[in-house]
Amino acid sequence: MNQHRAIIRLAVPLGLTGFLLLARLVAAPPLSDPVAGSAPPSLHLAVPWLYLALAPLFTLWDGVSMLSMGRLRGFLVGLAALYLAWRIGRLLWPRDTRARPRSSVLKEIRTLAVTLVLLAAFLVGGALWHRPMLALAGADPGDIVVDFHSHTNVSHDVRNTWMLGFDTEANRRWHTRAGFDATFITDHNVRSRQSPVASRQSSTASTVLCPGIEVSAWRAHIVLLGDTAPVDQTRYNGSLDALLTLLATSDSALGALSLASLPEYRRNHWGGLDRLVAAGLDGFEVVNASPMANELTRAERDSVIALARAHNRFVVGVSDSHGWGATSMVWNLVHPSGAPSDPCPAVLRSLHSGFSAVRIIERHRLRPDAWWPTWLTPIGVVWETWRGMGWALTAAWLVWIWLWAIRPRRTMRLPGVSTGR
Repeated sequence: MNQHRAIIRLAVPLGLTGFLLLARLVAAPPLSDPVAGSAPPSLHLAVPWLYLALAPLFTLWDGVSMLSMGRLRGFLVGLAALYLAWRIGRLLWPRDTRARPRSSVLKEIRTLAVTLVLLAAFLVGGALWHRPMLALAGADPGDIVVDFHSHTNVSHDVRNTWMLGFDTEANRRWHTRAGFDATFITDHNVRSRQSPVASRQSSTASTVLCPGIEVSAWRAHIVLLGDTAPVDQTRYNGSLDALLTLLATSDSALGALSLASLPEYRRNHWGGLDRLVAAGLDGFEVVNASPMANELTRAERDSVIALARAHNRFVVGVSDSHGWGATSMVWNLVHPSGAPSDPCPAVLRSLHSGFSAVRIIERHRLRPDAWWPTWLTPIGVVWETWRGMGWALTAAWLVWIWLWAIRPRRTMRLPGVSTGR
């Protein structure tokens, strides 16, 4: 009997080890370029020591943070299905056949309560903790690593949430930890008041803050990049003609480059993107890390890239950070001419060259159009996370798996959960 229990006890860690090593055999590049396919070989993700030490927790936080909204719903549905399968299995094949029905019911209630508390702690901790994060490293010294769309608590959808303390300095710290050289502050309908020069006073090693604004136009959000003239948002949200006027005059009247933001152009203007380009739109977001904006399929992304290439418009990936979590999904490399003293105007000058101005670098993740069924999203997250990890993180996972396997059984009991002894 003891030998049988030992075999059962080892089945889970052995299975996890096998699948983890299988994922390494079919590993995916952790970084890729949605336009060129492969990322420059020098690029890699720098791993902080705490991230490595707590690899299972941190990598799963990243995997869930990079899900689209549809996949997030699938993640919760899938967890519920897996939980029911686990508990039904335990009822059909109990370890302790002497348990009374009443005690079994009470145990199920306590187990459900503990499970919900742990899930809530995982989700809330991942959303609120500005923890150490993977950073892009190995960029060419002449490249500027840029984020073109981020927010602070000046935006209503930051100020009115638990992220109300996410000010410009918090934004800078977030981007510095992720390896960005510069980020554009593009709050909703509020022009950035911080000049590029003043934003550099904290540290030469910190991310430089560049000015911008996100304008709520007619059925579209248009990010204006640069130190714009004052923008009266109400002039541009009344009709399609008002939106086209904004695109036509953003360069001349407002002194800024226009960038179509996701998900609005996908949802409301998908059949008329060429009309936006003809009016004067300068660029498209094709990767956006916000869950609501992360639904763009690879086929849709490629069609936007083809349109931008045909009309020499730039394409970018953005964090659209509102302060939640600590996962960077995408970076942009801009290679300006010369050695600029201030990256903000140098990046803007480079964008005028169009399609070739930006190289997007994005992380491997479970995509909204991946083959995994929605209800299997929890398993898909783990699998794709494993496929995108290097050997250092894989080794950390293995250590934790086997530490859990050899743990003293009595010291790890949860309230109401039988150890089977």
